Amino acid sequence: MLDLSVNFMKPHLLIPLVLFLVAAQDSPPVSITFPASSDFISGEVTITGTTDVVDFASSQLDFSYASDSTGTWFTLQSSSQPVIDSPLALWDTTLISDGEYILRLRVFLTDGSVQEVSLPVTVQNDSPILTPTPMVTSTPDKLVEQVPTPFRVAASPTPTSTPHPTPTILPENPVSLNRSAIYVSLGRGALVILGLFAFAGIIFRFRRY
Repeated sequence: MLDLSVNFMKPHLLIPLVLFLVAAQDSPPVSITFPASSDFISGEVTITGTTDVVDFASSQLDFSYASDSTGTWFTLQSSSQPVIDSPLALWDTTLISDGEYILRLRVFLTDGSVQEVSLPVTVQNDSPILTPTPMVTSTPDKLVEQVPTPFRVAASPTPTSTPHPTPTILPENPVSLNRSAIYVSLGRGALVILGLFAFAGIIFRFRRY
């Protein structure tokens, strides 16, 4: 029993085991190397990836609508040869509508197991692919004080008084009599009457004689 354990530990018996473990560690994982996750793609796209894994039997590349909940997949390419970061299929995205899709790469192993990887992509053919434009913000060196622009106010018309007619002094009426003239006229009239009475009395006296 001891001899069997010693024989098992001999170097020439450990070499195949070490090589198998190293090969398993150096084996690249199943991957899609192009396009990247969430990329926008259009036209004919060459999808690349790696399928060279231990116990490789075959591989298959499929796509599905991201919004499809029925689990329906459409095969793009099947292969019986493993590859490392090489073309897997040529996908003509002009044959499908724009939208979000899922790419899935599956590798079938000889023991019946499956290794797979999937990633989302967006097909955009009908409208241009928009890329965000960086916004440039500038900071002024110093604040510039804004002075309001003066404006001229139209002068309102000065109110003027409405001229009123000035009364004109009428000339003195030549035929008007003042108080003095009236007294003089009355005096003269009285003298004339007295004179007439005196004259009439003289004449009457002379007639009596």
